[in-house]
Amino acid sequence: MTAVATDRYVTSDFNSAPLAALADLMGLNGYQSQIMASPELFSPILNGISVYRHIENPQRREILSAIRNDVPRGKLTDKLMGLVTSQIVQPYWYMWSLSDEELMEFFNFSQATSSATDPLSVGSLPDFSVGSLATALVVMSLKGPRAALKEQAQEQIDALTKKSGLVQEISKRLGIGGRLLSAVGIASIPTIIVISGLNIMARKESEVARRELAARGLLAYQDL
Repeated sequence: MTAVATDRYVTSDFNSAPLAALADLMGLNGYQSQIMASPELFSPILNGISVYRHIENPQRREILSAIRNDVPRGKLTDKLMGLVTSQIVQPYWYMWSLSDEELMEFFNFSQATSSATDPLSVGSLPDFSVGSLATALVVMSLKGPRAALKEQAQEQIDALTKKSGLVQEISKRLGIGGRLLSAVGIASIPTIIVISGLNIMARKESEVARRELAARGLLAYQDL
């Protein structure tokens, strides 16, 4: 099991220092010194976590037992347990947890989503607050655009669109003037924001999946 995860990568860092490369891939950079000081302990644990979804229950129990009982109690213990539980909830948060087949399927899906949302995407959403955007969209979805505009969402959307020039960009994409957009486009603004957000996320996810596929040597030359 120790060799399963690291052996699927073909990059030079995995060839020269597979445990360090795996720790880096899993976001454990802050614990590199602790991990590298005990390779005999952490090599099977990290490899086990990376293939956790694909191994049998007895092996899963071994990994969990090693994390709970062998790793010195501290932040690293919590981090390792989090990597296990989070990938069970949503494996696509971690490209390294996917099988080759799952990874290729996700890559193709992300590319298709990006292409499908391109026509109505504003391309980028500079200088916006994720919290403000989420609040505005939630209020709109629960109470409707007219009610939302009378509440906190109006302030949130105003700040968002003024910062990013989003209204002007949407006007251009819809082929209408700003005054007409203000009259009929209130419901369109959050819709296009969501589409743009999906487009941006799909592009980013596609790129992350592309890098993972390349690291595993699974992409054809034209896909690199």
